[in-house]
Amino acid sequence: MAVIAAVGVSIIYVPQPIQTLAAEELGVPLAQSSSATVAVQAGYAIGVVFLVSLGDRLIPRRQVSVQLAVTAAAILVAALAGSFALFTVMMFVAGAAATIGQILVSAALRLAPPSVRARTAAVLVGSFLIGLFGVRTLLGTFAEALGWRAVLVGAAVLVLACIPLTLRFAPGARPPGSAGYLRILASIPRIVAGSPTLRLLTLTHALAFSAFISVWSMVTLYGVTELGLSVTQTAAIGLAGLVGGAATVASARVQPRIGTRRALPLSLAALILGTGLIAVLSHGVPAVLVGLFLVSFGMSSSQVSSQANALASVDPAESGRANTVFMATTFFASSGATFVADLIMRSAGYAGVGMLALLLAAGSLTVALVASRRAE
Repeated sequence: MAVIAAVGVSIIYVPQPIQTLAAEELGVPLAQSSSATVAVQAGYAIGVVFLVSLGDRLIPRRQVSVQLAVTAAAILVAALAGSFALFTVMMFVAGAAATIGQILVSAALRLAPPSVRARTAAVLVGSFLIGLFGVRTLLGTFAEALGWRAVLVGAAVLVLACIPLTLRFAPGARPPGSAGYLRILASIPRIVAGSPTLRLLTLTHALAFSAFISVWSMVTLYGVTELGLSVTQTAAIGLAGLVGGAATVASARVQPRIGTRRALPLSLAALILGTGLIAVLSHGVPAVLVGLFLVSFGMSSSQVSSQANALASVDPAESGRANTVFMATTFFASSGATFVADLIMRSAGYAGVGMLALLLAAGSLTVALVASRRAE
């Protein structure tokens, strides 16, 4: 399930390493090349709202298989696009259908006993980063040699290869409850109103992920414009995020011992330190690499605590809807943060983006501390 989820969530990073190449071929100014990156995140947020909540009604195995097929089809159309507008629209569609990781997280946390819930979340969330940066690094490494269209075809094949895994390993039982789709959507405001913990931890993660996505969404432009690197060389920066994901998976056994309430502020402190390094030392590549690692590890390890506790604060039969709130808020916020980061990148460079991320990370820690006091 972690492998399937990792491939699915990696789609939100597909446009980033190839955006400059696609924009150049399709006649779009470099300054406007981030539109596909914003679109795929917005699509993911829309998919979380309208598809993840269905996880409280549909059999995960069937739903995930269908969404994988749609995701692959959208990527293939994007690979054949004759205009940057069509490329952007197909990235939006792919992002919306690629929300399978969140469906599997809801299903896994619903099935996991409380004693291993944090460990389960750590494995799944860590796999997200491994998928994000593994695919991102591969695409960036081969994009210049093979062309951005060829690597998109490769991404589509990778998504299709997950369908047999889904049919074998994804949960095949129907979730508890039999509410209709419209009733499920209509019940979301009630669930939000009934759980202060869900509200506060959702805001905590939305701010943390916005900090994360701000610095990572501008990495390609940073490498190409400020460091003078090629797209292939810039792709190697993604290894910092890959190591961050591996560290999150490795922490799966440690998280339950520390306790999620103590682990959350510690993780957010790492996020703050990482964004601070980028804001102050963006001219130094080693400092930026360390900063990106800390940002990646801090964000993902904080998600382990915030997501597990947020979903545990509602009835298990409503966990899919709670995850809808948690992740939709996160990706709507992050798509806005990416848009703002793009504007800041043009005027203040990568250091300015780092400062934006630092403010977002500090806000996340503040909300997390408020949530901790309310839980006492």
